Amino acid sequence: MNSVGTYTPASLRETLFSRARAYGQRPLLTLPDGSVADLRTGYIPLLVNFSFEDKAAKGLRKLKDQSEPEPAVYFSALEMVRDHASLVLTAETGGGKTSFAQHLALTLAGDRLAPPRVVRNELGAAHDEYWDLDHVLPLYLAVKPGMGVRDLLDEALPGLDALLSGDVWAASDTTLLVILDGIEAAGDEGPVLLDQALAFQSGFPRIRLLALGEQSAVKSWALPPAFARHDLLPLSRAQRLEAGRRLAGLDLEQEAVALGMAAGNPAQFVMALHSHDEGQTAEAIADRWLAKLAGDAQTANFLCGLAFDALSGTLDEDGLFPVTRVRQLLAARHLSTLPAATAVQAFRSRPPLWTPVLQGLARRLNGSAAADELIRALIAGDGDDTRRGALLAAGMGAQAGPSRDRIAAHLLDIVDHGALSIPERESAGRILSAWGDPRDLEVLAQVPAGVCVLGSDTHPNSAPPHAVDVDAFRIGLYPVTNAAYAAFVRDTARLWRSPDGFAEGRRNAPATDLTWRDARAYCDWLTDRWRAQGKIGPEDIVRLPTEPEWERAARGDQADLGVETIIYPWGHEWIADAANSEEAGLNNTCTVGMFPKGRSAFGCHDMTGQVWEWCTTLWGEDMATPSFRYPYDDDGREADDAGPAVRRVLRGGCFSSNKTKACCTYRGSLEPDGFWRGNGFRIVVAPSAPLGDRG
Repeated sequence: MNSVGTYTPASLRETLFSRARAYGQRPLLTLPDGSVADLRTGYIPLLVNFSFEDKAAKGLRKLKDQSEPEPAVYFSALEMVRDHASLVLTAETGGGKTSFAQHLALTLAGDRLAPPRVVRNELGAAHDEYWDLDHVLPLYLAVKPGMGVRDLLDEALPGLDALLSGDVWAASDTTLLVILDGIEAAGDEGPVLLDQALAFQSGFPRIRLLALGEQSAVKSWALPPAFARHDLLPLSRAQRLEAGRRLAGLDLEQEAVALGMAAGNPAQFVMALHSHDEGQTAEAIADRWLAKLAGDAQTANFLCGLAFDALSGTLDEDGLFPVTRVRQLLAARHLSTLPAATAVQAFRSRPPLWTPVLQGLARRLNGSAAADELIRALIAGDGDDTRRGALLAAGMGAQAGPSRDRIAAHLLDIVDHGALSIPERESAGRILSAWGDPRDLEVLAQVPAGVCVLGSDTHPNSAPPHAVDVDAFRIGLYPVTNAAYAAFVRDTARLWRSPDGFAEGRRNAPATDLTWRDARAYCDWLTDRWRAQGKIGPEDIVRLPTEPEWERAARGDQADLGVETIIYPWGHEWIADAANSEEAGLNNTCTVGMFPKGRSAFGCHDMTGQVWEWCTTLWGEDMATPSFRYPYDDDGREADDAGPAVRRVLRGGCFSSNKTKACCTYRGSLEPDGFWRGNGFRIVVAPSAPLGDRG
């Protein structure tokens, strides 16, 4: 630095690398023998919820044999930062966000001891971890309440703008990575903070952004579209075994230490390793760790009270249990001695912060009268506070009776009305599935005959827009669900590779991992079943939709509005909360019907995003360009007997499709024997087989 507040690229590098190397000395975990591993020596590379399969052609694969799909192989968090100029990483409390951020800074400073070969899944598959961006300087910033991005930058590096806006920076090959850690501290202003970061990025050359936040807080934000978002995964068993050997010289499997489900959380893994606990529950880990730390019950109770005060903000002592997850575990133990109203008041003040606390409290109170009191307190009242309380109470083991009935009604309300955040709705849908979703998920929508517009100039494969005459038909209000397809599998013993098709919490999610032939077989089976039950007439059949039928059900009577305008079921303006697309951030299917803003004019749910839906219509053999182009015509494109190399049309996009593909007009395709976790279908009921002449 030439003078106060005046940097050169070289002096900035020296300053930031010096800070980064200091992070390496931060104590990370106390080992069973009492020694301490710092961040430099003790860091465990973290993974994200994005796999090699997800990246490779969105995971499409062809059915070739009877073997089970191999477990996913995940990217590391470092690789996600490498691949995205603007990235948000989230994790549960204690998920290792700060350790990752500071170790990343350490890595960029050239002081990295963690093995470059990273364990990628539960089977121990390992691949080298690559960082191939040169001359990147890490600027680590801990977000503080009430401070914007400019405030944080000015506090950390006064005069930074002078460097970034000057000719010396413009002529250099240096990149600045701004790391915003703890973005949940911004509260409701979090999205504003991220917009400010993007504005800073756009104002200067070669700026990259990484923001890290608590999953329970950030999940409810509408993130700026420029940010990619991924979740940090818990430590796998294979990762913990490797860490035990490398850091402590222990065979954790032989010792039966830190391999339980609760020890997947990095903070709880550290506690379990230190106290030699098996790691089955967070409460057992905390109690054993606290007993070793405190030495006696009186001191332990005193420390729990201090942790509660620190979490509540009434004790300003950053050095006391600096890891939020530790504070939460001890606060839950403290609340077990207090009235339920105290816990509920804390929860409603800051739900993301206190949800893990009340979950731990419920586990401590399980089966007692105090547990029933806590549930009743959570579901008292109305509005979003009560809905959120009901969602929390649903996981507390409420027995059949009035309280559980009221909770279930709130869960259905959350799903049906799209209340709360998307991840909260997803959780409500899973619980509703396990308890018994009361909705009729096989109901059909009536689509009248008419002339409608098919296609769009927004993509060459969808052009040109043209008029098509479509007969009346009925179509599923929802995609075919796991519950419906599972009934077919049980009745026919058909092979189904879905890893969660029979899971209790996924019955009301779309059935996936299905070939075109699987979908056709289901339709034939359902035709016989519904005829026997009198649900359809003897002349009716169940089948897949043709392309015009699918687009009519999704698009309704919306006209083409030109090359720049994409048509969605709800209109031509994108609504972020209307579809389970890439923008929703789930990266998975979810309970059907939980995006009510996305319904089509005929009431159909999930026609964009969620799952790619099979149609009867042929595409051709070339993945990039259809042989059967528009206008739609009677040219053999509805043939049932095309060969296995001839692809069938897929429509609607899926959970990993962005808003340019998760729409009414984009055309996808796959071989009839192809399948993937993003592939599903919905049914049509009509008096006869699809007609070829629709032009």
